[in-house]
Amino acid sequence: MIKIKKPVDELVDVISKDLKYTKEEIKGQLTDGLKIPLQKNLYIQPKKCVHCELCLEACPVNAIEKPNLKNSAKIISEKCIKCEICAKTCPVGAIEVLMGEAFLDDDKENVIYNIEEMPVEHRKLKLVKHNLDMDKCIKCAICERFCAPKAINVERKVSIDVNEDLCMGCTACEKVCPVNAITVDYEISDINFEDEFLVDNDKCIDCMVCYDLCPVSAISYNGKIEIDEKTCVHCSICEKNCPVSAISKIVNK
Repeated sequence: MIKIKKPVDELVDVISKDLKYTKEEIKGQLTDGLKIPLQKNLYIQPKKCVHCELCLEACPVNAIEKPNLKNSAKIISEKCIKCEICAKTCPVGAIEVLMGEAFLDDDKENVIYNIEEMPVEHRKLKLVKHNLDMDKCIKCAICERFCAPKAINVERKVSIDVNEDLCMGCTACEKVCPVNAITVDYEISDINFEDEFLVDNDKCIDCMVCYDLCPVSAISYNGKIEIDEKTCVHCSICEKNCPVSAISKIVNK
């Protein structure tokens, strides 16, 4: 758990630059009972990202910006549905799931931010075959730079060696190779969701809010609302937006 304390006056100074209110008006609204409830956010650590793009391929709503040699992958916050599939898929644990909340202290002089990293159960990744076309390879060593388990050893312009016993099959070398000399065959386990969503059709009022909001079209209506577990990405959007609480999440332990 990380706790950050920020003086209200300092926060008011920042906010007042962008809003057409006086500092006194802003401070009055803040100290009237600021409380931001627990929220989930996902973040990619640039220094840990190996540019394998597995998170892009797994994301069901195209909410991840493709990396390049200079920049890591990046989550597009306005598109992200916080399903955690990218975090579960990342082979090097570069994607963090953070839960945070903000509230005023008892004296109403400071805003307290609590941020906690949540545990993530990662999918199992396994190398099947690492394929290197020596006729194409220019021995530039870019693949070595992004290989997390250090399975690739390159002497620039001279030689390249791949240790398949160390390779985890993440495809990072394949994605960054400038001459497409590498292909990686791999296996990855299914995503393990620890919960399921149930619909109480006695409560349901057929408003279709869940149907309209589902980002992956996992909800259908044939006289009653049904959720396709094979398509559902467990983002909880249906549960959170149901006006009559007809959808509930059951945690399977």
